[in-house]
Amino acid sequence: MTAVAVLGGTGFAGQRVCQELRNAGYQIASFSRSSGCDLLDLPKASLRLREFAPDYIVNCAAMEGSINYVGQLPADVLDINTRMILNIYRIMLEIPGAIIINPVANCGYPGNQDYLEEKRFWNGPVHPTVLGYGTTRRLMITAATCYRNQYGVQSINLITPNMYGPGDSPDPNKTHALNALVIKFVQAVRDELPSVEIWGSGRPIREWLYVEDFARLMRIAIENGDAPTEPVNLAQNYSKTIADLAGVIKRMTDYQGEVIYNTDYPDGAPRKVMYDILFRDRFPGFEFTPLEIGILSTIEYYRGVL
Repeated sequence: MTAVAVLGGTGFAGQRVCQELRNAGYQIASFSRSSGCDLLDLPKASLRLREFAPDYIVNCAAMEGSINYVGQLPADVLDINTRMILNIYRIMLEIPGAIIINPVANCGYPGNQDYLEEKRFWNGPVHPTVLGYGTTRRLMITAATCYRNQYGVQSINLITPNMYGPGDSPDPNKTHALNALVIKFVQAVRDELPSVEIWGSGRPIREWLYVEDFARLMRIAIENGDAPTEPVNLAQNYSKTIADLAGVIKRMTDYQGEVIYNTDYPDGAPRKVMYDILFRDRFPGFEFTPLEIGILSTIEYYRGVL
């Protein structure tokens, strides 16, 4: 039976990956601080992972949050994520033959690109609002390349758009952007608030990945069996402005109040739409969950936990 270690397996994305792979018949183990495996503690984390002896490692471990959150703590975000990435690759040397799958957030792309194409990944700096976090996403691909070239470690690097869906944090400052919008509208309906405040101008254009689609793509990446280090976008080439997205959520929650945009908060990169040609070649026939279906599931989740 194929054994898969999921780093950050108790987090938003990691939980879904564990569930998807377990349902598919894989031997799964979750590794996270809450389960006693701190990736900042190299000797202990190495021992735990070597004892499990995985064939694949899915790396969902990260210190992350909203643009506001990573902007407030850029040094901590840089430090903690850098140390985790480097420790993970040192551990890979102790598990010969294992393949690591790195989901790489698309904030690693240059902040001034309006169309995110894999061959242009290094063509400029990351956006300054995500400097600490975006730089470490680039480090993941750098580490994958260096460890392949020197030690033959095999990595699969899959670049992800902003994720959303049930199971994320109820704190708008820590959760992903779409979930934060859902939280605000669900709370506004519940508390009969006259307005909802959206952070930023509402103009940025974003692509979104439903968390259950992400988990299915991790399973397919394992089933494909190959491990090309060069990154591939998990891309739909479909996007909406934040304002349009807020309008969809407002309608689906039946919120009747006003929407206010607070431009004291940063927007981030103006446009992040992902090139999907390599994706369609790598994952032929994959069907993404329609955005409104995913949003409805997310609304129902937060109605139950808030």
